[in-house]
Amino acid sequence: MTRNAFVFCIGYNGGTAIVDRKLEAQFGRLGTRELFAEGLYKPAVASAIFAKNTDDLEWLRLEYGRLTDQDLRDVDSLKRTVGVGEVYETIQRTSFL
Repeated sequence: MTRNAFVFCIGYNGGTAIVDRKLEAQFGRLGTRELFAEGLYKPAVASAIFAKNTDDLEWLRLEYGRLTDQDLRDVDSLKRTVGVGEVYETIQRTSFL
């Protein structure tokens, strides 16, 4: 699975990732913090997860908590809040909507 497929994934259908083509085309070149600045919180978290960047994940937790006035105790609570898990290595195809 490529970075952009994971970052802009809106769901899965078996072994296929469903990707938002418009968002990927418009924001696919942005980094984690730039995605967050654009208000794309789920893609920002997904970007940090894909890169395995713990510093960015912690930064996102703090910033998202301040922005939403939520007490996010750890990075896992941030992941659950925005609905992003792990990179699935078993995904074999990508479908664009």
